[in-house]
Amino acid sequence: MHLEPLSKTSVEILAFLSSKLRENFTVRQIAARIAKDYRITYVMTMRLVRQKYIIAEKRRPVTYCKLNLKSNSALLAYIEAIRASRFLSKHRDVEVIVDGLREKMTSPFFTMILFGSHVKGTASKRSDLDVLFVVQDKEMEKAVSSAVGSVARVSPIGVHEVTLTWEEFAQLLREKKPNVAWEALENRITPYGAEPLFRILEEVM
Repeated sequence: MHLEPLSKTSVEILAFLSSKLRENFTVRQIAARIAKDYRITYVMTMRLVRQKYIIAEKRRPVTYCKLNLKSNSALLAYIEAIRASRFLSKHRDVEVIVDGLREKMTSPFFTMILFGSHVKGTASKRSDLDVLFVVQDKEMEKAVSSAVGSVARVSPIGVHEVTLTWEEFAQLLREKKPNVAWEALENRITPYGAEPLFRILEEVM
């Protein structure tokens, strides 16, 4: 998929909306959240609407915006990679764990989602790093457990993993009620496997 070049403001808009997938925002609210000039934010937001990256819904007297999950998994994975890179650059101890987990996994076909207190910025010295692995099938659970055990033994931060198959993950999201899938999705950093994640979200949201 060819991605059109995005301005810095466009990236900030998409990154913000990606972090709040189930919410809608006015352009003024977006501008305030990303600390950008309203007029510039408006122009860039409307451009993203024309590119079908954002859905705009008019509710007089304002227009509300949200991410368009349809057919945009490659773009959203790119934005998610930017969000992950920014987070990990500020949390080097977490980055070491993420790198270790990726190296220890025996199959490349999985998604890794960081969530919980470390992502929210409320972690204490005793807080574990919550990691959700979404995998192809139950057979991969042993590989996840082995990777986490190996990394956790040498990490100063504890690692608490949750492993779900794609079917289990999708089913939890379809329930539309509080559960570990929604908890992970709503406060997430996705350092690996973002594109298949957004393909699932396209189907269930």
